[in-house]
Amino acid sequence: ALILIGLELGFRSWVASNDRGIIYDGKRLEELEGIVPSLNNEKLLTAHPEASRAARFIDCIWFKNDRFMPAVIEVEHSTGVTSGLTRMKGFQDIVPPYSTRYVVVADDEDRSKVATEANREQFTSLDTRFFPYSAVEELYGLCQRRKIQGVNEKFIDTFMEPVTEGTASA
Repeated sequence: ALILIGLELGFRSWVASNDRGIIYDGKRLEELEGIVPSLNNEKLLTAHPEASRAARFIDCIWFKNDRFMPAVIEVEHSTGVTSGLTRMKGFQDIVPPYSTRYVVVADDEDRSKVATEANREQFTSLDTRFFPYSAVEELYGLCQRRKIQGVNEKFIDTFMEPVTEGTASA
C-alpha cells in the first residue's frame, strides 16, 4: 500500500533490501513501477555514502524529483517500535537535515506505544509521526478510487499524527 500511495502522489519508493523479493500481484516488490533500484544512485544520498548503508533496511523511503525525501517510513508489525526508530535515527544522524517526515506505521491500538518510544530522549529529534493502519487503508483506498492529482506533500500530513511531545499542534 505504501508503494502504491507513493506512486499515486508522484513519489518513487525505496523498499528495504530484505523485503524486495516479496511477491505482490505476481511480481517481486523490486519489479513494481516506481521502485528505487539502488540507494547508491539516489542523488540525495550520493554525497553521503554511509547514508545508503544506514537506509538499506528501512522499510520504505519516498523520494521526489531527485531533490526531496517526503518520508522515511518504518512499518512495525512483527518487530518492536524501538528497532524501527533506531534505524531511522541512524539514518538521520548521517544525512544532512533534510526536510522529511520520520513515520512509524503500526496498528491503531499501538499509538501510545509508538508515542512512548518516540518521546525517548534519543529519538525526539525524529519528530516522529504515527501513520495508523486505518489511515494507510483510507489513503490507499482514496488513491485507488479517485486517482488523486495536484496534491502536495502536506496532504499526507492529514493522515499522519505527530506523536513527539511539543509537536501536537504542528
